[in-house]
Amino acid sequence: MMIENSMTMSAVNEESIPSAKLKEIENGKVVVKPNDTYEQIIYDSKTKRNFPFYLFFSEITTFILVVVFFSLIIVDPSLFFTRTYDGVRYTLESTYPWAIVLLIAIPSLALINSYFYIFKLEPSHRNKIYILRFLNIATFLSLIYPVFYRPSNHIYSWSVYDFLIFVYIFMSYCFCSQIVLKTYLLTKKETIKNTLFRKAIAGSPAELEWRKYLTLSGYLAISAGVLFLQFFWLIYHVFIRSSLVRKAKRKLIVNSLNYDEDVNLSTVSLDLGISLEETIFLLKQLQFRRHLRIEFTRYGAILKEVRKAKWFSLDIQEKYDAFLNQQKMSDYEIKANRFIELTERNKLKLSDFRRVLDIDENYSVNDLILLLPTKVARIRKPLFYTHYHIFFDHDQALLLREKITKIFVENGDKIFGKTVPKKASKPKTTK
Repeated sequence: MMIENSMTMSAVNEESIPSAKLKEIENGKVVVKPNDTYEQIIYDSKTKRNFPFYLFFSEITTFILVVVFFSLIIVDPSLFFTRTYDGVRYTLESTYPWAIVLLIAIPSLALINSYFYIFKLEPSHRNKIYILRFLNIATFLSLIYPVFYRPSNHIYSWSVYDFLIFVYIFMSYCFCSQIVLKTYLLTKKETIKNTLFRKAIAGSPAELEWRKYLTLSGYLAISAGVLFLQFFWLIYHVFIRSSLVRKAKRKLIVNSLNYDEDVNLSTVSLDLGISLEETIFLLKQLQFRRHLRIEFTRYGAILKEVRKAKWFSLDIQEKYDAFLNQQKMSDYEIKANRFIELTERNKLKLSDFRRVLDIDENYSVNDLILLLPTKVARIRKPLFYTHYHIFFDHDQALLLREKITKIFVENGDKIFGKTVPKKASKPKTTK
């Protein structure tokens, strides 16, 4: 104790000797700057280095070429076409080489800039280039009308007129190509790889399952720009793809549940790579729509029944078979499950149906059909057949599994003929 007190007293009374660096800082000779993170430094240098000078100047060059080219055609078409018929009509007999160079250079620059805008441009620079491309499109569409409008002193022959229509269509495609995709990317702050071409992360079944729809959307976006059908891609990406992804998530969540067994939903969310709130919301939605019957616990959920055939996958079938094997079922429950297995055949001869289920000879199959729910089974005699057949609806049988089992259990004595032991006859007494 004395040693500790002496050490604290010496520490208090001891004078601190500042270093030379600290004195320079106090005198203002050295300015201390906060340390930037490594990611911020890399991002700043990358954005400064990747400023789109090429796109900027090429879009301005394209804008100037469009204005000069179409303005010269409006002012004096003889610069491009041969004047005949007393200087009134213009034909396509000979054109100047530099005009052909302009016709090739303008759409080529537009297509190359579209590629760089989509795949190489940083998200922070998209708005600047988008404004320049919009000015190019507006200028092109406003100057193309006076070219087609033929006044009395500028009359084109049909060959020139057809050529101008071809130039208009080709340049319209080059300028407007991928315009829907560019507008969509303008609202996103991520690169094209993270927006449309994100690769699936190994180890996450959810990533492997629904990232394929995102990659497909990216390919459709590029190919739709070539075919000029980008609005169809937009409908797919905004509406159809989201429903496919939601369905894939629901299927993965349902497959992760177990019959009559508590499953921790936090573990399910971690395995699938989605949030716990989204997992619970999707399960609540399925239960509200009566697709499933689920009992929620403190940390998880217990699957009780699958009421929709599209969620009854092979995994669910195996889990349900394992669940049935653990239960102590009566003979009537076993025969009910055998009946549901027979519905997979969709059609069976009536005599074979009676033999497989071991139905009592005195019991009519028509009475059994009346007891079962509607659309589960029906008796028909197909054309060109001599025997009656029973037709099944497997989806309805899966949906109404519990109800069918209850019918077989309650009416098993009638259907399968319960053997009642005969009463012993009383011996006759003689008087």
